[in-house]
Amino acid sequence: MVIGAALLAAGAAASAQEPDLGVVEEVDRPVAAVLGPEGEAAIDGLNAFSLDFYKASARGDGNLFLSPASVSTAIGLAYRGAARATADEIRKVLHYPLPPAAFAAVNGEVLRTMKIDAPGRTLAVANRLWIQNGLRLSDRYVADMESHYSAGLARADFEGDAEAARTEINRWVEQQTGDRIRKLIPQGAVSAGTKAVLVNTIYLKAQWASQFSKAETREGPFKLVDGAIRQVPLMHQRAAFRITSCEGAQLASLPFRAGELEMLVLLPSSPAGLARVEKRLGSDTLAACLDKLGEASARDTILTLPRFRLGWKGVLNPALEELGLKVALSSEADFSAMKVVDANSAETNDHPVTLGTILHQTFLDVDELGSEAAAATAVVGIVVTGTNRKPLPPVVFRADHPFVLLVRDTRTGAILFIGRYAGPPPG
Repeated sequence: MVIGAALLAAGAAASAQEPDLGVVEEVDRPVAAVLGPEGEAAIDGLNAFSLDFYKASARGDGNLFLSPASVSTAIGLAYRGAARATADEIRKVLHYPLPPAAFAAVNGEVLRTMKIDAPGRTLAVANRLWIQNGLRLSDRYVADMESHYSAGLARADFEGDAEAARTEINRWVEQQTGDRIRKLIPQGAVSAGTKAVLVNTIYLKAQWASQFSKAETREGPFKLVDGAIRQVPLMHQRAAFRITSCEGAQLASLPFRAGELEMLVLLPSSPAGLARVEKRLGSDTLAACLDKLGEASARDTILTLPRFRLGWKGVLNPALEELGLKVALSSEADFSAMKVVDANSAETNDHPVTLGTILHQTFLDVDELGSEAAAATAVVGIVVTGTNRKPLPPVVFRADHPFVLLVRDTRTGAILFIGRYAGPPPG
């Protein structure tokens, strides 16, 4: 089974392109997003997983960009079909607050908040299942996929032509992510033994609430962790932003148009401070920092931010296994709530299903007008046998050295993306 997710977050379209998001009006009406207590608990769990996942993935000091919301949603599609110890393990590692069936309903509520179609910003979520011809899924599982995840069901012939199925899935992901995520599933990742592919995509494109002037963007020095200096395009503006101190770093909120979404930039006091900030970045720490930021008033700020683009693609199994996802990724996994199982049948479509390789791909583009980002996650599953006062001076926020960034839904608190910009690649 392949579970994929694609997400577009902060940033405008490619910086070389003219914006197609319309003209900023004086007043925007934010799109509402309301969650009940169980939905709020699901967001708390998502954010806890986001930071766990980031820290487990943040090897070295290079650029990194992840979509925990995409990964969590993708694995959530499989979680609905998990049972017993497998379900318990996934619930613990992913911080899901409820057992599979109940969580599917709550997560559907959360996903419905991740949809915005308004002037200057778009946020969209889509799910789809590709199932091997002849594979008998549980009626209840299919019903929940359709009702809670709005996941369309498509039949495929992995056994007869895995390459054609792979091409079809990749094309769908490209369409859902504005062509930002290409070739999510590489050659060889699906085969004649693949029985199902579950795909989640999330796409976001948004203008800044306060845009940068292209005329103010200039090449300038960016200090790397190792002390080297590279020239990058630095964007500048003076406007009101909420900024506070957090764990030896500055934390700034850069809202997108209408304020439903924001990019948070966590800037260490020096290039060498990145590792320490990342090490101390836990869910409780971030929550305290966000509380402090929420209490801060918008201040006159001289803001400098690189114009940059990030892309990342890799296999998530090592990071997830480090977090404790072991049984679910082994031949002992139990996804009997997903499909009809007859281990004694001579027909492989009747055998238990297990999860294989988990793939993830992301894209982020940040320029003067806004942000655009995309991400994709794929889990390959193969059927196997067995399992106000006097004006203050302006704040200076100069992001000219490595920083951590998050794209967050301000209405629900959900972390959609998290990563680090360590500087431009060599060459």
